[in-house]
Amino acid sequence: METIQEIQLSGFDEMGEPVIQVMADRSIHLQFEFMPPSDIDENGMEFFDDFDVQLANAIGLPVIWDDRERFIIENPQPDTIDKIRHFIENYR
Repeated sequence: METIQEIQLSGFDEMGEPVIQVMADRSIHLQFEFMPPSDIDENGMEFFDDFDVQLANAIGLPVIWDDRERFIIENPQPDTIDKIRHFIENYR
């Protein structure tokens, strides 16, 4: 699948920030470098066990946790990118 746009995000993990990828089929892939973030120790990892549910609640759309660092929104709405950006940049 071809990526037609990439949008860098900030505020989640200074060792490798996530990227929103808008795909040719208009789906959105949210790609992380580290999930959970690189500065989380083992005691805080369970907080990220339902990250897909947290993201889905924040954007109001179903989210597929494709692999450890990739989340897919198959049918985004016009405001989905803004909602993802707000969720990620204010997560911590």
